Amino acid sequence: MVYYFTAKVSQGSNEYSDFALDEETTDATIYMGRDKVENDPLIKHSHPKNIWFHVDKVSSAHIYLQLTKDQIKSFKSFEKFLNNVTIIYTPVENLHTDGSMDIGTVTFKNPKLVKRVTVAKKENAIINKLNKTKREVSTQEFIASQEELIREIAMERKQEEREAKELSKQYEVQKKNKADPYANLFAAGDNQVQSNINYVEDDFM
Repeated sequence: MVYYFTAKVSQGSNEYSDFALDEETTDATIYMGRDKVENDPLIKHSHPKNIWFHVDKVSSAHIYLQLTKDQIKSFKSFEKFLNNVTIIYTPVENLHTDGSMDIGTVTFKNPKLVKRVTVAKKENAIINKLNKTKREVSTQEFIASQEELIREIAMERKQEEREAKELSKQYEVQKKNKADPYANLFAAGDNQVQSNINYVEDDFM
């Protein structure tokens, strides 16, 4: 089972700046497994660019920040998020786990990509707000949603590539026409001559 939460962020507000990803973000989706059994499938099936959080040196839940499609496509590191504890976070793709490790245990492929932030005070107001947004889905539903996200992003990227190629083609045509302004004129003349020939041939048929 997977729990989802929605963090509401007011524009220009510093009160909940821990959840502010960028200036245009108003909602942030957070998810976590019901218990440590869900840790492995969440690591395996979360989008690689989602951000993983954990309280350092404390047995606690693994928390994930779901990035939007636009944030994933223009991926950048986020350095904002959660009484005096250190939170570590890194992209999901930097996590390593295998069958030889205890359930819920992870290591990091590249320690340099692991960031740390110290949280001085527990904010019950934030926790209460998050709990009001809590919704529950099965692990299978979670996996399906992540796979759909990956498919959608792949399709959008292919469409963007097609559009870029088409624009490049148009640019080359315009560039060629600019270099030889009479090219279209001669082409149009050839078409007209061919049309007249066909017309004459039709008259003698």
